[in-house]
Amino acid sequence: MILSSRRLLILALAALSVPAAAEVRLPKVFTNGAVLQRDRAVPVWGFAEPGKKVIVRFAGQEKSTQAAGDGKWRVDLDAMSASSEGRTLEAAEENGHRVELTDVLVGEVWLASGQSNMEWPVNVTRQEDQDIAKTGPVPLLRIITVPKKVSPYRLDDFEGKWEPATPESVQGFSAVAYFFGRCLTEELGIPVGMIHSSWGGSRIEPWLADEGLADIPDLKEMKDFREARTPGTDKYNEAFVRHLASTRAWLELAERAVKEQAPVPSQPPAPPILPIGSNQALGTYQAMIHPLVPYGLRGFIWYQGESNVGEDLLYTLKMEALIKGWRQQFNSPDAPFLFTQLAPNNYGPEREGALQGLWIAQQEALKIPHTGMAVTMDIGNPADIHPRNKSEVGHRLSLWALADTYGKPGIVKSGPVFEGFEVAGDAIKVRFKDAASGLVTRDQQPPNSFEVAGADWVFKPATAEISPNEPVVTLKSAEVPNPVMARFAWSQVAQPNLMNKDGLPASAFHTHWPDEPGMGRNLARQKPYTSSDPNPHGWNTGLTDGNWRGAAGTCFATGSAPAFPKHVTIDLGRARDVQGVRFGIPGFGSTKTVVISLSENGDEFQEAGRQEFAGKTETRHELRFDKRPVRYVRATFPDHHPKQDNFDENFSFLSELEVYGPVK
Repeated sequence: MILSSRRLLILALAALSVPAAAEVRLPKVFTNGAVLQRDRAVPVWGFAEPGKKVIVRFAGQEKSTQAAGDGKWRVDLDAMSASSEGRTLEAAEENGHRVELTDVLVGEVWLASGQSNMEWPVNVTRQEDQDIAKTGPVPLLRIITVPKKVSPYRLDDFEGKWEPATPESVQGFSAVAYFFGRCLTEELGIPVGMIHSSWGGSRIEPWLADEGLADIPDLKEMKDFREARTPGTDKYNEAFVRHLASTRAWLELAERAVKEQAPVPSQPPAPPILPIGSNQALGTYQAMIHPLVPYGLRGFIWYQGESNVGEDLLYTLKMEALIKGWRQQFNSPDAPFLFTQLAPNNYGPEREGALQGLWIAQQEALKIPHTGMAVTMDIGNPADIHPRNKSEVGHRLSLWALADTYGKPGIVKSGPVFEGFEVAGDAIKVRFKDAASGLVTRDQQPPNSFEVAGADWVFKPATAEISPNEPVVTLKSAEVPNPVMARFAWSQVAQPNLMNKDGLPASAFHTHWPDEPGMGRNLARQKPYTSSDPNPHGWNTGLTDGNWRGAAGTCFATGSAPAFPKHVTIDLGRARDVQGVRFGIPGFGSTKTVVISLSENGDEFQEAGRQEFAGKTETRHELRFDKRPVRYVRATFPDHHPKQDNFDENFSFLSELEVYGPVK
């Protein structure tokens, strides 16, 4: 068989995951100074000569098993109470080689992962944080880092070792993980082990254990695509077996062609694989998380999302897949998953709205059981994507753990969260939850960063007054005499001052996004679409980006072909219940009639309504109808006005096309 250099590299990487099984060995997650998870069975595993009996001894327990044909073995120690006594863990072949680990503790173990804000080390945090770390060792805290590495195959080991948390050892360690573990140790008074495995700039996709994609209907297409392109899966292996057969047939043809001095046919291409890399689709789970499986853990902390800004609620689905996959791999279906909501950051004017969408996506992830979110609206720096105050991030994550995981009484874990609103004449009253202690501002000034809008969706700054006896803020604006909606901190550079009296900040919200009262949820947000007359001038995007601005990149236009009708069709990914559509045109161009049609299968479309717009007039229109299953939504342009301005009359514009379904 003839293999490409890329394929040879992949096979070489795979070979690295197969240990030399000559004598008993433990993976590097077991070293001197390790912390084992208390109060649950503790898996201990490793490698030995196939068929050999392996005995594991720890804390008065003795467990034995036989190494399998591939040299792998595993035993499960019985659940143990926390212990700060350093004891010896022994793994030995019967009448053979023995491995001893010393100073092994029993306590709480957490895995910290994400991108650069989780990777950010103690030695480049703010000076106050560095000073805390230099005060002395944290005797019951142990740390270990998984080195950066990617692989298309799931690896069995990594290079690393457990260390005590001393002023010297923590300098290059994740600051968020360190301060989280330090808080737990101080509050619980027992050993805590922090495993750090993150990579700056990484996307969420390469961290996925693909098992987590199962049973998430909106990710089925992603699941199938990944499964067919991930080495080691059944689908990929089947494709590769077919490739081997076609390659063998090609070899015969090639040899015959060479003998006959005829042209040699092209070699059959190998099955495609997902791009491998920390900011690609595959690789970090395989090389940086899977080697830890099935180590006993209490839970996970996660700080990631900057590399996925712009995905809105798709990110929620990916978080669900990540959480489900990790919980399954570590055999802990209720493991807490605590994450950090991104801080404000200036991603540029062309991306305004993208960060807000991710904030809401992260808030939506709180609906997944046993999750928690640390809000950082008040400790960020809009000019720096890496806020330096990491001790407060670790502290806020620990509040969720102490309150929910460990049941500590009197712990306030969250700042004010939007609960509901009501229109009261010329004002809007916003009610918050998680503000039992009351609402205040951190600078003793009136609450800022609030806006209101009328039915035209044009938001204006609002004055805000905190009610003295309830968690309610009353909003007014002289520019909006009849407000119907409100939003808070709805800017990528927001620096809001609202918090509860426990010092935890309020998180951003929008009363009409992602769920709009009376309409439901916009199912078309970020969904793909195709145009019958694509625009070659940079106006072929913007139809489903959630942005109604009339400019190239944010406003959709067809091409200028003179033939009408022309249309654009959104694919919702699967049939969904749809009950309304909103669409509109910008204040320029010659767009006239827009017809909205719906289809469940993409073949037969039924008209749901139409609207004739005045030329060169910014307008929005809304259609509501009985709920029905829809996958494809088409906007058809059957005609146009005479030329209105400097745009060719054959361009058809849409500022946005939103498709609404009921909230589940």
